[in-house]
Amino acid sequence: GSGQASIAAIKANRHYIGYDTNEEYVKLAKKRIAKFEFDFKTPGLFEVKSKKRGKKKPVVSTAK
Repeated sequence: GSGQASIAAIKANRHYIGYDTNEEYVKLAKKRIAKFEFDFKTPGLFEVKSKKRGKKKPVVSTAK
């Protein structure tokens, strides 16, 4: 509930349509989806997402 099906669609690289009759749950779902998208699309501290095939590559140099 509250955006979980939408998050599953994002994980599966699928489109989604979400709806609810309760405005508070719509707001909650929007927050959860936005947070998930930010976390999901942000590479970790020591990895960079490759442009090819979405594979992660280790960082070979670090900032000084």
